[in-house]
Amino acid sequence: MEIIRKMQEQNPTIFTKRGSYDGRKNLYSPIKYSFGNQAQYEVDDGGRNPRRVRIQFAALINPSSTTEYIEGRMSHDEQILTTLNAYNVAIRMQPIQDHPFNARSFFTRAETKDMGRSVELWRGFFQSVRPAIGKMVINVDISSAAFYKSGPLIKVCLEYLGRSPEGDPVQFLSANRLDARTRRDLLKFIRNLNVRTQRNGEARVRAIKDINEKGADTLMFSTDDGGSMSVQAWFRKETGRPLRYPSLLSKTAWVPLELCDVVPGQFYRKTLTPDQTKHMVEFSTLRPDARLRNIRNGLQQLSYGNSAYLQDFGINVDANPMTIKGRILPTPTLVYGRNSTIMPRDGQWNMRDKMLYRPERITGCAILIYDGRFRADNEKHLKDSLHAACQAVGIQGMPPDPPILRKNATGGQYWNHIKELGILHKQVKGTMPNLIIVVLPDFGNEDIYVRIKNAGDIRIGVATQCLKSMKCVKGNMQYYANVCLKINAKLGGINVIPRRDSVGFVRDVADPTMIIGADVMHPGPGQSVRPSYAAVVGSVDTEISKYIAVSRAQGCRVEMIEDLADMVAHIIRKYMQYRKDVEKSANPAPRRILFYRDGISEGMGQFRECKEVEVSAIFKACDRVGIPRPKLTFIVVGKRHHVRFFPPPGGSSDRSGNAPAGLVIDREITSPVEFDFYLQSHGGLLGTSRSAHYNVLVDQNGFMPDELQRLSFSLCHVYARATRSVSIVPPVYYADTVCARAKHHYDPDGAYGAASDSMSQVTTTAGADQVDTMRRQYQPIHPNTGQHMYFQ
Repeated sequence: MEIIRKMQEQNPTIFTKRGSYDGRKNLYSPIKYSFGNQAQYEVDDGGRNPRRVRIQFAALINPSSTTEYIEGRMSHDEQILTTLNAYNVAIRMQPIQDHPFNARSFFTRAETKDMGRSVELWRGFFQSVRPAIGKMVINVDISSAAFYKSGPLIKVCLEYLGRSPEGDPVQFLSANRLDARTRRDLLKFIRNLNVRTQRNGEARVRAIKDINEKGADTLMFSTDDGGSMSVQAWFRKETGRPLRYPSLLSKTAWVPLELCDVVPGQFYRKTLTPDQTKHMVEFSTLRPDARLRNIRNGLQQLSYGNSAYLQDFGINVDANPMTIKGRILPTPTLVYGRNSTIMPRDGQWNMRDKMLYRPERITGCAILIYDGRFRADNEKHLKDSLHAACQAVGIQGMPPDPPILRKNATGGQYWNHIKELGILHKQVKGTMPNLIIVVLPDFGNEDIYVRIKNAGDIRIGVATQCLKSMKCVKGNMQYYANVCLKINAKLGGINVIPRRDSVGFVRDVADPTMIIGADVMHPGPGQSVRPSYAAVVGSVDTEISKYIAVSRAQGCRVEMIEDLADMVAHIIRKYMQYRKDVEKSANPAPRRILFYRDGISEGMGQFRECKEVEVSAIFKACDRVGIPRPKLTFIVVGKRHHVRFFPPPGGSSDRSGNAPAGLVIDREITSPVEFDFYLQSHGGLLGTSRSAHYNVLVDQNGFMPDELQRLSFSLCHVYARATRSVSIVPPVYYADTVCARAKHHYDPDGAYGAASDSMSQVTTTAGADQVDTMRRQYQPIHPNTGQHMYFQ
């Protein structure tokens, strides 16, 4: 960025109107420059040698194609995509001159929050040009990003290690005190971090490559006269003063830590700890009025009217937020047991005095306790509460006094504990249990939870329900009723269904409909040696409330689902089996499929690939099963966007200040040519609600817009584990949960278990081999648990 900026400044007679640079290889210019098709320039950027820039004419952009597109007279193509890229690069050029930027956001230190461990949050502003119906709009929103703290490198290192920044650095950072594991951990944190050093009054920025195992006082190097000198002695000679901490040394051409200052404004791109994630959520959570106020303040910093780049392009921006019209969809009626109904309000309801629609029977239950502080009176409260809650919602078979086994939360033999508990239950009750309740410690329980789920869901095939100790102790009937929602779904029951008139033809017995959700989850930032995980979740019942799931490991960061045909074929077979065996249907094959796909970026490139690859795979699955191809509606569900809707002052809003559940926007800011809409299906809790963006890529069922919107809104009310409507349709929500659990489908103590999640990077070839190995060793769900919603 700096080189291209100086190239244009140093050649004002050529670059009479400044071009906007995308940071890679494209420079968008409002005019064709006088040098012709190509030129080469030397740029003085303050270094020893000038930089050389080659610039070559690539293409002429015709913005009139964008006019035809927003007026609905032509479809999306590469020319329109290029024009949009040019607009987006132009609007961001001015603010990124002075601020750190990341993709389409720039950040300032006007608002910050300390995250601990030498990382802090900065508030930023997102902006993106989008085509809408009859106009181009700029989507502006606030955003947040993590940054390294700036200042003395020693201070940053101490704080990362959990030590006082004012403490004695020699005690914790010196070469003979820093053990190998801590050095590795610290190096992982600061590797490639830019630091500023001073030499002879000249500042120089370097990137950290390593931390030496020796200090400056013991690391020697050869001198030109054939002798040797320590790094400490050399710096004393150069600076005229001794080092304060000669035992602390960083490898930036071997510079002592005390002479390094961390350059401000460097993004922290590594995986956040749970505490840091909590800080991120708190910092990003703003009520609608506060968020809108921040956005208005951000518009002043964006200063579109003062941007020379926009002026040169002839782009004018109305900086006032748009006022658009939306509709509030009717709330669906929900059906519980004994045909009792509930009409939700503000996206929530209370199922007091209601029984589950189809409660499943508990044939045996046992309790496993890992918290040594869980007393006898706590056990009694747990057993009594579970028994009473199950009775209240209609779940039969919960014993008033189930067998209990206490174990230490150490040793890792958790699946043996479950087996031992099963044997104990058989000795006492004569049968094996189909449900195990596990009480976890309040802290440090993540490893136990992962191992218990691995043992129950994968190795043994029994439903497990984990509860935190303090929640059990303090839990009231509402808490235990919510636990029963999870238990019933895991055992194969159905909690609630939408009334038939709320979901249109989807529950038409003559033309049965199958609803599928799919998602892909990628490894964390910087990880290239782990696979991505794909999940497909599909309904198997006519009431579209009972789902089963299948998941697979696939290539690292592969966006399309590689085994989609096999996965959908598995779901279809289970659907037909359930319809035939349980619902006694003579024609069990689905006639319609609604496929909701998550995890796809909003862009025509991935949308096009989805239509070409995944739609074909769905039909291939039907051919494999041997059924006629159903009519398919393929919908991409987007939730990682920055579009926000704010109710007008004095307008209809819920108690959180957000627009009410059921808000749908399908005009003015939607696609000029595609079938898409925004649906805010949930009531507000904290912060500003984010609507889901539904893009319909294929629609062989011929939905009217209102029909599909109402169906999606109704589905959001039958998420099995909640008495609230959720922000995205449940099959997508379930697929997201299955993906998150998929990384634990390995032996917890093996090479690829959860404990090895922080494995170091390897070469590209070795990384690809490891991904292939992990795909082969991926453990599927046990057939018993795979029949039900184990992922609740």
